[in-house]
Amino acid sequence: MALLGIIQGFKASHGSRTIKTHKFKVEITLEGKIPNGFVGGIDYDEPKKEIEKVLSSLEGKYLDDIVGRATNENIAQYVFYQLREIPLHSLTISEGEEQYVRIFSSDINFEDYPAQLHFNKGQSFLLREKPELAIEELDQAIDLKEDFAEAYNLRGRCKKYLGSYDLALQGYLKAIEINPKFGEAYRNLGNAYYYLDELNLMIPAFTKAIKLMPDSALAFNNRGFAYQQLKKWELALVDHNKAIELDPNYEEAYRDRAAVYDVLGKKELAEKDYARAKELRESGNDTFAGIKMYG
Repeated sequence: MALLGIIQGFKASHGSRTIKTHKFKVEITLEGKIPNGFVGGIDYDEPKKEIEKVLSSLEGKYLDDIVGRATNENIAQYVFYQLREIPLHSLTISEGEEQYVRIFSSDINFEDYPAQLHFNKGQSFLLREKPELAIEELDQAIDLKEDFAEAYNLRGRCKKYLGSYDLALQGYLKAIEINPKFGEAYRNLGNAYYYLDELNLMIPAFTKAIKLMPDSALAFNNRGFAYQQLKKWELALVDHNKAIELDPNYEEAYRDRAAVYDVLGKKELAEKDYARAKELRESGNDTFAGIKMYG
């Protein structure tokens, strides 16, 4: 089959913490035979007009408010969906000359994309510490897709951020009702029990999260912290050790383990961990910097 490529570009800003402005290059391709001298029998002026229309709507805009976190993948999916009436073979987007992202129609669930877009925007708003706006987007995502477990879970995190721990709990429980194998929702559930002073319920929730996500440093460290609240110091130490084994750059895990070492009278080990935590924080190499507040 022959391929027709149409290349356009637009300039826009993006970034969750540091806002940058870049020129993006977008190429759409159509596939087909060549009846009447046109690939797929389509006069390329028509798809060219459509892509110009879509990209002009992004020109000069702040993309994170439009597509969610403005990764090239999210931008590509957004543009592809806007051009869904054109029988596209693929869409490629590049930011500079060093890398590009190419997606195909099979990469997008066109029926669920509107709900997914609201979810993506909710994620972006929460990452930018705008939980009220995130909740508005997640409400719309759930209205469009009632069984959207990830949206209920994320809305719970927004409620937690606002201090509404009982509403956060409801969100996590709804997510688990929809998807009983949703490990991250169990982890968040354990955190909600902590804030609601239901300490004995934390361990089963975190243990279920670990069973479903055995490589999650966050889940192990959360359970370690839960054991600390129950004064089960040796069990806490085992979990903090595992968290650090899974992620040697996890700053909070070093601080939490140091607290256990202090209680156990291992002052030298505690000082070593506190120093390592400070080093990670100051260097910016902490794996979870900037996201623990939502966990």
